[in-house]
Amino acid sequence: MKHLLKDSLSGVIISPKDIRDLRQRLSPDSTKPLSQQRFSELLGVSWSTVARWERGGRPDDHMARTLTRLRRALNVLGDMVKREHRLAFFKQHHPLLLNLRPIDLLEAEDGAMAVIRLLEGAETGAFA
Repeated sequence: MKHLLKDSLSGVIISPKDIRDLRQRLSPDSTKPLSQQRFSELLGVSWSTVARWERGGRPDDHMARTLTRLRRALNVLGDMVKREHRLAFFKQHHPLLLNLRPIDLLEAEDGAMAVIRLLEGAETGAFA
């Protein structure tokens, strides 16, 4: 499983460009990123925190790892879920994930691995 890489370092660097890229990839509109407000609601932080990150402030190590896992999950998600449904995918409770929300599972590496396994299973048609 090529995407199941363990978090190897604390102090992951997330740049302002990375934050904007994540907002863009989660947006239903390809011409503009998801609002800072909606992105902050997904992550459970204030919109001013997202704005601070985009001005160059660094997320704490825990949030940086969560953001890195979100990027990994989006890479695996690819085009399996239409752009207009990506945000909902991460916010919905999924029966194949013990009725948990993928965004919540991304807070820990084991949870991220479960989300990625689900996505890879959906992509290949093999739910193991």
